[in-house]
Amino acid sequence: MKTWKISEKLRMTHYRCMLFLILAITAVHITAWNSRVFTDWYRLHIFPIWTNLLGRISDLYSGSVGEILIFAGICLVLLEIVLLPLFAVRRSRFWKYRTWNIRLLCWIFVYIYGTETLNCFVMYHASTVEEQYFEQKDDYGREELMAAYTQVVTKANELSNQVKRSADGTPVYDGSEEELYEQCMKAMQAQGKVYPYLAGHYPDPKPIRASHFMSQQHLLGIYFPFTMEANYNTVMYPVNVPATICHEYSHLKGIILEDEANYFGFAACIEAEDIYLQYSGYLSVLGYLARQVRTSVPEEIRQTMVTANEQVCKDDVFLTQEQWKQVEKKAVFSTETVNKATNVFLETNLTMNGVEDGIHSYSRVVRLVVRYYAEKGD
Repeated sequence: MKTWKISEKLRMTHYRCMLFLILAITAVHITAWNSRVFTDWYRLHIFPIWTNLLGRISDLYSGSVGEILIFAGICLVLLEIVLLPLFAVRRSRFWKYRTWNIRLLCWIFVYIYGTETLNCFVMYHASTVEEQYFEQKDDYGREELMAAYTQVVTKANELSNQVKRSADGTPVYDGSEEELYEQCMKAMQAQGKVYPYLAGHYPDPKPIRASHFMSQQHLLGIYFPFTMEANYNTVMYPVNVPATICHEYSHLKGIILEDEANYFGFAACIEAEDIYLQYSGYLSVLGYLARQVRTSVPEEIRQTMVTANEQVCKDDVFLTQEQWKQVEKKAVFSTETVNKATNVFLETNLTMNGVEDGIHSYSRVVRLVVRYYAEKGD
């Protein structure tokens, strides 16, 4: 009887702790929705704790811990499907299994809910970089757009002849993978001198093993809030890597909006000393600017503007045709199905967190790039 009472007390304490954590996390989330001052303070002072703690733990392993956890989660689900009918045959074992199983699943839920909320969802409600650091906040005009586009194309054309290339003409980094990571870290830390929330420690970026599947989703990189890792696609055209790493690094510092992450990936790279990073930065926004120019500038004017040279056009790709063939060869599901599912997930996640234009928000980087050049007066 005494043992039963102790067991019951422990069980109740267990569930009370769990309930307390859920309520506390929810309270933080609700506060973030209703107070931008709180969210800005949280991003600057509290969020770095999670980055330094989880990020340093994950950094002990060279691969992506988040990818392993996702794989383990899939295996756990499959195991549940197999074991549940087996335990159901013997009622005594079924109840013991069910009790242990419920507790485990509850704690997994609390961990995912907590890390997703504290390391991701809350930051959707922080002040934007434009609100905090740009003097001009009104909309831009055609002339400003054309000026920014011209700057980006001119620099891309120039750098396309300076980067090192392999025998087949593919841009390659003139150094080791570790040196490239270090340059990306330095580029982001340099941004931290202007934007305080970007200062501090950066863990190594993590290559994704399932990059072929990632390519089917048209993803260059991904941020895992539950492990605080910046992950990148190893299959994509290599010159995309630096801007992608810097993009994902900005997520590690609480920049959750995709247009802002695109902007910091661009700004960090083009202001770096390394020309490979610079070239990657210009290419990362060239497509967005080009599409906006085609939409906003009459054809007769576009014909007078500078255009990307042949080499830049070849380099401004996600995957080459040969890389796509390799992706399709290893595909388990059709790329169209995988891409549609990913778009639905991204759209849902963004709109649920207050980003009304969903995945189209990525293209808002054009406004930030235009403002970047307008502020600098270049």
